[in-house]
Amino acid sequence: MHFNTLSLLFTAASATHGGIVPKNVSDYIWDVTQYQAGLSHGNPADPTTSWYTFTVSGALYGAIESEPYIPAFGARCTGSGAGYPLSSDYSGCAIDSDVSEAGASVSARIVPDPDGTQAHIAISYVFSNADETRNFTAIAVTDWARLRPPYNFTLSPSEAL
Repeated sequence: MHFNTLSLLFTAASATHGGIVPKNVSDYIWDVTQYQAGLSHGNPADPTTSWYTFTVSGALYGAIESEPYIPAFGARCTGSGAGYPLSSDYSGCAIDSDVSEAGASVSARIVPDPDGTQAHIAISYVFSNADETRNFTAIAVTDWARLRPPYNFTLSPSEAL
């Protein structure tokens, strides 16, 4: 699928407490589906409140038998932001317990964009394995939905630090 107005900015962070962290995760992919981010009144010149809703998931990366690995996850995220520039605190997403390991969490927030013309949504996935806690974060930069129906795309962390 080709997106004329969609640009994606990928970032990844991994906080560790011991253990080895993979340095090359270029083929680690998250699927974002049924994505929408909009302004409460649809006027990008005067935003006061905003919202987002989407599902995000990632398949198992690596092998469970050989540390380190990234467990599979799935979550449904919804939230809202306010102010100028639009922003929000991280809001917990509803974890799909059929896909995600116990103790994993996913959260999302609206990251301030000074000109307010695009949605900047940060998605954070935190999990623990082998005595280490890791946090991968990706930021989707998209146009605010106007009359656009929900759509799908992928995100991939560019690096794990």
